Amino acid sequence: MTAVAPFTAWALLADWDVPVAGAIAVGLAGLGYGWASARAGSWPAGRTCAFFAGLILVLFALGSGVNTYSSVLFTVHMAQHLLLIMVAPALLLFGRPFELLPRGHAFVATPAHPICGFALYTVVVVGTHLTPFLQGALTVPALHGLEEVGYLVAGLLLLLPIVGVRPGRRPTPYLMRLVLLFAAMVVDAVVGVALMMTPHEPFAAYAAVVRHWGPGLVEDLHWGGAMMWVGGDALMAVLAVAVIGGWLRSSERGDDLGSWLENARRSALELGDGTRVDEDEDALQAYNAMLARLSDRDVRR
Repeated sequence: MTAVAPFTAWALLADWDVPVAGAIAVGLAGLGYGWASARAGSWPAGRTCAFFAGLILVLFALGSGVNTYSSVLFTVHMAQHLLLIMVAPALLLFGRPFELLPRGHAFVATPAHPICGFALYTVVVVGTHLTPFLQGALTVPALHGLEEVGYLVAGLLLLLPIVGVRPGRRPTPYLMRLVLLFAAMVVDAVVGVALMMTPHEPFAAYAAVVRHWGPGLVEDLHWGGAMMWVGGDALMAVLAVAVIGGWLRSSERGDDLGSWLENARRSALELGDGTRVDEDEDALQAYNAMLARLSDRDVRR
């Protein structure tokens, strides 16, 4: 067998072989988004830039040297994994594509439920790294394509409620978004640590590659596991910071937790006839007297 050429920056950028199906899908998505944003009129340029940056990253992950060398080095596979499951989906969703749909975008409402997105993310991450599936993907091109689609779809459905885009549904509470992010971080950490603790190369396809450069098989596996753990969690942490910032801004406007607490306070102080204790002087005095009687009773006991 011929030895594989070393993985260099030139090989990364010059070795292009974009799958036809992927090129068509990305092209249609770009054309559709461009047409819809033009019809929308004053569509923010930042959203357009984010969406097309996401499409470019998808093409880069599918057709550049990243895809070619993902079957040579596990670390490159992990880089492709992070691009497709986290970075590209985030950019695509920051483009707010579903807001450009004229009507009836409930076709993604059910999969956009946070539990569905997290469940799919967990199945994809665990199933493609801790089972023999990756070995099949390394040897069967159709499975490799399915793996890449699975990463992109899982990332999109996980991040749909987190970035605040839930077609056909109300925005996800900020606390739930943080819970989803931290739960996904746990999944990445568990799988990453499991790979780092594996003492041998579990995928024969990597061992069959003839190369006289780069890290050893087990070292490459452990570096890839570290990339999933540290790199994946770092990307999640960046999103968590963005979510916390949005939460603080919404609290200043009274749109989130602050309004919920205010409604709870008003309900607790509302009397049976609709009068609130804090808005009626007589009712407030009666309420304070009741609290004093209860306090005196507890003291006597």
